[in-house]
Amino acid sequence: MMNLLIQRHRMVFAALLLFVPVLTGAKGKGCQDSTGGGEAGAGGGEAGTGGGGETAPCVVTGCSGQICADEDMASTCEWREEYACYGEHGVCERGASGECGWRQTPELEACLGGGEPAPCVVTGCSGQICADEHVVTTCEYREEYACYAEHSVCERGASGACGWRQTPELDACIEAASDDGTPVSGF
Repeated sequence: MMNLLIQRHRMVFAALLLFVPVLTGAKGKGCQDSTGGGEAGAGGGEAGTGGGGETAPCVVTGCSGQICADEDMASTCEWREEYACYGEHGVCERGASGECGWRQTPELEACLGGGEPAPCVVTGCSGQICADEHVVTTCEYREEYACYAEHSVCERGASGACGWRQTPELDACIEAASDDGTPVSGF
């Protein structure tokens, strides 16, 4: 009875080993190249070529299909709305420089927001940060944090970076709110 159980485990283990490439999505990765002769990359060609000097096609890859690269690659499995734009309107191709990337078609640019940057957001546990996206901070509160909501605007500056619009009212409020009377900076 014990031998039968051990033999069954060996058979299941062997079957799993045979199916590992299928289960992991390995389409010839390390086993055989697309021509069926030998290991991948055994042609001695350059990166991005198929061994005979011809350029290999770019592939759409990443967990969410958001990456255009020379070869299949792993990424974190998170979803962003713009990833749908790449799937619907993106063209994954090799550029003049030889690197793979997304062709910036008018449809893709329009889907991604037409080149307009996203609005800045007030973030941080106490609303003390103006940034491109939500930021996690420690939850401490200082009196001068209220000055930003009352006397400043969170906006994108001429350089394209998000930040607080400095005003004399903001500077005066921060100075009055700080304990030692010195202005607080770095926000």
